[in-house]
Amino acid sequence: MPKDPNILRHSTDMSELARTAIEFAASDQQADIDTLLASLSTQEFLERLDSDAKEDQSPDHLRLARVLCILMDNTKTGAAHTGLVSLTSIREFTENESRKELLIRALVAVEPSPPSVINFWDANSRPDSTWRHVVMDVICENGSEPAIRLLEKKFTDKLMDPDEVVAWMRKPVYRHRLDLPLLEACKRMITTTLAPALKPYLVEALFDSLGRYFLTSRTPPTPPDFATASRAAREILEEIAIYVLDSDNNIHLTPQTRLAVEAKLKLIKSHE
Repeated sequence: MPKDPNILRHSTDMSELARTAIEFAASDQQADIDTLLASLSTQEFLERLDSDAKEDQSPDHLRLARVLCILMDNTKTGAAHTGLVSLTSIREFTENESRKELLIRALVAVEPSPPSVINFWDANSRPDSTWRHVVMDVICENGSEPAIRLLEKKFTDKLMDPDEVVAWMRKPVYRHRLDLPLLEACKRMITTTLAPALKPYLVEALFDSLGRYFLTSRTPPTPPDFATASRAAREILEEIAIYVLDSDNNIHLTPQTRLAVEAKLKLIKSHE
């Protein structure tokens, strides 16, 4: 049965509207994606799709969330991801905080992150931005070089709260600490760009076990298994370890973190 664009334009049945929007989102036809995006760009459609939404409702429970998930997963032509990117410039879409959060998260699927996405994430991760913590999670998950450059920009921004930067090191960075673009950025930060007071915390996130910080958490961050590290990742970690253990570089590590760095360095050398 062909997809009916008139349902997108006129239906007030939210279930029918969601089903149809999902059909268009999953299409491999540029015209279908364009039709859906035309609807997603209007306040009237968005309100019809989730007209029963409550003010305190989680964004994940909106029907829109499922539509964006399908666009994220649709890699058939590239049109779906291009469409997601285009939503960053649609005021009718992003002026709603729940929709903005969903879009911030959905853009994780677009790799490498184009300038418009970086600008969108940048604007929503300033010191006073509501979604700064979400953005930090997303850009580490995305992991592309432009996204990680943004992470480095935030970590070295003197206006950011240092305690929040440490929290991001201990969560998203810790979870992705074997990813190459992230490791390359961490090496730059530790050797040059990061504030001296923050460098030991980044070293800790790269080499140490941080379970002690999450004893009461139901979902503590879990680092990747070091055994899965690529040769390139091990080489960068080795360079960082040698640098931070050199007393001339004045990286003031705790005894526990120093032992963790030494242990990882020994392990790396055993693979050579």
